[in-house]
Amino acid sequence: MRCAMLHTKIQGSQLAGNLLGDPTERDVFVHLPPGYGESDRRYATAYMLHAYGETAAQSIQGALEGPRWQPPLEDVLDPVFGRMGVPPMIVVIPDGWSRWGCGQWVDSPVTGNFEQYVLHDVIPYVDSTYRTLPSATSRGVFGFSSGGFGSWNLASRNPDVFGAMAVLSADSWLDMTHKFMLYKYLDSIWPEAPNGPVEGNVWSELVYDYSATYSPNPDNPPFFVDLPMAWPSGELRQDVWDRWLAFDPVVNVHERLDNLRKLSGILLDAGANDDYNLHWGHRLLSHYLDEAGIKHEHRENSGNHGGRANERFQVALEWLGQVLVHQGA
Repeated sequence: MRCAMLHTKIQGSQLAGNLLGDPTERDVFVHLPPGYGESDRRYATAYMLHAYGETAAQSIQGALEGPRWQPPLEDVLDPVFGRMGVPPMIVVIPDGWSRWGCGQWVDSPVTGNFEQYVLHDVIPYVDSTYRTLPSATSRGVFGFSSGGFGSWNLASRNPDVFGAMAVLSADSWLDMTHKFMLYKYLDSIWPEAPNGPVEGNVWSELVYDYSATYSPNPDNPPFFVDLPMAWPSGELRQDVWDRWLAFDPVVNVHERLDNLRKLSGILLDAGANDDYNLHWGHRLLSHYLDEAGIKHEHRENSGNHGGRANERFQVALEWLGQVLVHQGA
């Protein structure tokens, strides 16, 4: 019996009115485990959040061209519930795309309320359409890079919805891992002043995307963001930067300890050679969790940022299969 990948589109009511004018109708992909069609059992669900610069459809298709070949996601997920022997689960891949890169799975008037979209549009659709076990103890979330960041945001804020999270190479410790991007961007346009994202300029796209999600300002057209650095001096605007830091896992962990204690599992997983040094964010986050006495798993592999992502997806699902509650368990 093979797994099945199903595709539909749903209306994202929580994305309506976003200032970028991005569409509210979004793809949702649902990977059903082997035997789903022949049974009447209910299944735990694992929500997979894609990374910056992708759509849900792109994360499904894989990459047949470019610097890194990637297989279709079905070829990554099918073995998990086959030869790896992981308990069958429903895997849901929602769409978090923004024209500036990614909604970062947080709420913003500029890119859209992506946290609320997952909570109030995607999950109700999935639970009403498929035979899920509709409780936090049977619902997990995982993702890589921005998807890992989103997994932290969703589970650490909503332990009544998600009972476990696998955080893979997530954006974290922004003071160390992201602040340099502000100045890479200024260097890339110097001596011109900042004037919105520049197509093909990754530093401009990153800075404006993060600003749209972490420091949006609907009263500041035409881009509706506050940048964290002044021009031309480069002086850090600490009040704006503090708004970014409020989203940083190594910062907000301290105010979410009660929520984190409610989770049945926390996995932090990163490559020890991450190109953006995100493994250091994971190390610091693990240290803070240890200090608070919060049980979690902290793993490192020998990869960089993205080179072993598909393998880590399999690792995350294997781990979720152990910590989520399944029918009959």
